[in-house]
Amino acid sequence: MSAQDRLGNLRPADGRGRAATVRRRLAWGVAALAGLAALVSLFLVGLAAKERDNNFCVSCHLHDEKFQRFTSVPFTDLTGPHHAKDVRCIDCHGGADLSMRLRVWTVSGIDAFRYLVGRYREPDHMRLPLRSKECSRCHTPILKGAPALSAEQEESAEGRAGNTYHAIQAHGTVRITCLRCHTAHTTDSEPPLQFIARSRVQPICRECHATLGE
Repeated sequence: MSAQDRLGNLRPADGRGRAATVRRRLAWGVAALAGLAALVSLFLVGLAAKERDNNFCVSCHLHDEKFQRFTSVPFTDLTGPHHAKDVRCIDCHGGADLSMRLRVWTVSGIDAFRYLVGRYREPDHMRLPLRSKECSRCHTPILKGAPALSAEQEESAEGRAGNTYHAIQAHGTVRITCLRCHTAHTTDSEPPLQFIARSRVQPICRECHATLGE
């Protein structure tokens, strides 16, 4: 038998060997992906369980002073009345829709990984600020049973018409987030005014009402 014939007899076997190698590598790849998917799923299940525990959130994100305000009676900031009604941290900070929920989980997962490898640093600002959509899940309608006032009616009442901003019909078209006026983890807001801080709100009002207070 010639050398060429011998090579021809070897080629099918070599082809089968390469195919078997490719199949093994594919099997290992699929197994690795399945294992990774299982680990990610277990992590998300664990995270979903822990994020419902306020103590888990507070361990990283709130100092003692803020946590005391969170649980204090009488209420000293906007978180107090929410805590009194069993509203958890995640109820506000978990995201009101799927896209925000996924973003929250992504940030949480990255933070958890950094904590495990010793690279975690407590954030000094909110990377995912609350939108009005998070508030409106519970606070809709904002005014329950109160008549809406026209601008003229409100002006005649000289600001004595209760929850005046939301009672004025024209304000229904103003695009402003709830948290710009109703601050949460701060001490400069006033409980009788629905935890509004005058020093913060008046400049916001002047964005439209330039002569406010003059």
